[in-house]
Amino acid sequence: MPSPGTGADISERDAADLLHKLITEQSRVQALLLAHDSLAAGLVGRVFIGPDRLVWVRRGEDRSEPFLRFDPAAAVGFKYGDTRAFPNIPIPGDLRLASALIFIFPGQTQMALFEIAEQQGAS
Repeated sequence: MPSPGTGADISERDAADLLHKLITEQSRVQALLLAHDSLAAGLVGRVFIGPDRLVWVRRGEDRSEPFLRFDPAAAVGFKYGDTRAFPNIPIPGDLRLASALIFIFPGQTQMALFEIAEQQGAS
């Protein structure tokens, strides 16, 4: 089973508020779906509410692009922390992360949304 990390447990309401912030600010995230010890899938994109009323993460607008989608209402636990709380998460390239919001589902499957820190001098 994947480790839930050492981030702070937060309430469902706090998780919803943090998710809303990622959506409204159109923050770039590294989204990781973690299941068991041997399965992970991820992509970099933006978080939005899809036509099915679920939460989606996709890089752009093209419907043929890879995506991750999930229902936060199905989560049984929630965690939040900065990157010190989740030091062993595989992040591609040289992305700098600002925070982590994790939704924990039955069976310890997790959807982690790592907010990507804006690079100095980046536009």
